[in-house]
Order: sequence, then C-alpha cells, then structure tokens
Amino acid sequence: MPQERTDKYAALEAHADVKRWLANLARGSPLTAEVAKRRPGKACEPLSLAPPSMLEKAAKDSKGLQDSLEDLVAKLEADGKAPGYSGYIEPGLGFQ
Repeated sequence: MPQERTDKYAALEAHADVKRWLANLARGSPLTAEVAKRRPGKACEPLSLAPPSMLEKAAKDSKGLQDSLEDLVAKLEADGKAPGYSGYIEPGLGFQ
C-alpha cells in the first residue's frame, strides 16, 4: 500500500519547484511536508486536474486557479463538509 501513495505523488514531486518547496518544509517538520504534499491531491481530484496540470494552471492563470479553489471550498461547505475539511484544501497550496 505505501507504494501506491508514493506513485500518486510522483508527478508532483518531479516538479523542481514543488520538490524544493517540500524540502524546505521538511527541514522544519517532515510531517508538515508530508501533509502539504497531500493537499494538492485533495484539490486535484474534485477539479479533475492532474498535479502537473494544476501547476501549469497556477503558472498561467493564478487567479483562475484561485477562483476554482474558492468555488470548490464553497461547494464542499454547501455539501455540509466541516470547515476544517474544506479549509484543508486551499491554505496548503502556497507553492509557486
């Protein structure tokens, strides 16, 4: 099972900027880096984006991506998800 988790984030970790971002987070806390690595996946799945596509969208249209994330959080809240669940998605996507 751990192999599946590694493969799921391999494309994200292959991106040089993301790899650097995660390495910097891991210097402070490996656990924080591990949690931050999962956050883009939580947003990619409902937005039907692969992690590399999300990175491309962030580079080309950061406002559009921000709007999509805010709409996703609003939808999750409207669906009755706890604020802690829906708020988990957006704050961790601070890499650029």
